[in-house]
Amino acid sequence: MARSTFGKIGIVGLGLIGASLGLALRKREVGEEIFGFDIDPERRQNAEEIGAVNTTWETLNHLAAADILVLAVPPPSIIPCLLEADVFCKDGCIVTDTSSVKGSILQWTKSYPLKFRPRFVGGHPMVGRATSGPEEADADLFDGGTWVFTPTGDTDKKALGTMEKLVRAVGGHPIQLSPEEHDRHAAVLSHVPHAIASILIRMSAMLTHPEMAGSSWQDLTRVASSSPDLWQSIFANNRDQVVSALEDLEFHIHEMRGFLEHNDDQKILELLNESKHLKDGIIS
Repeated sequence: MARSTFGKIGIVGLGLIGASLGLALRKREVGEEIFGFDIDPERRQNAEEIGAVNTTWETLNHLAAADILVLAVPPPSIIPCLLEADVFCKDGCIVTDTSSVKGSILQWTKSYPLKFRPRFVGGHPMVGRATSGPEEADADLFDGGTWVFTPTGDTDKKALGTMEKLVRAVGGHPIQLSPEEHDRHAAVLSHVPHAIASILIRMSAMLTHPEMAGSSWQDLTRVASSSPDLWQSIFANNRDQVVSALEDLEFHIHEMRGFLEHNDDQKILELLNESKHLKDGIIS
């Protein structure tokens, strides 16, 4: 793939996702130039040192040359960045984000006359790690991972196609969902698991010997080490879907508790067999 395929690519936010994307783009020689922005000078320096970007800037207006602008910032920062980008983005620039919540952002874009609105392609790479920051960045982070795009009826099809090609170029697998479908999926597949991990950690801390924990506990609680500030904002921005998913979880917990209380071992076995079948055959 030619280096000039995607032109100049600007990345706003040089944490794990932003810096990993820069590394992935440069490793695969995708894009004419990769440059970035972050309010944290240490992150800017680290991103340059690891080779995630050609150069970094401390003000967003320096990203005006971008043909594609990626907003790799937490959910509360997306709209402020969109407003600022609306001032400096050049004509024809494609803008996307990596936020784990889509509904509220896409709803806002319908009410605000962004000049690039048809070329704003909501996105979310379903990858990550418990740790954050450019020092944890990995050029292969997106390999085989799902990258969700949430186009609306107003989304420019060419812009969407360009972003799907870019995702494939860095090893990802693009799919399309509506913003509402995305937020429901994210609640069940990402946000509630994080809530469960946090709850299990608190329960474990009440035990006399939590060091007894094995690999299953480690697997289930890994994400509890993630940034509390980030996850509080994710929960808040996807509040309704997380509440709905937690209500569904309560139903299933109540069901299993009932089987145990009534000594219905056969029902427990059926439940476990069904779960194993689903895990092995559908969500392997």
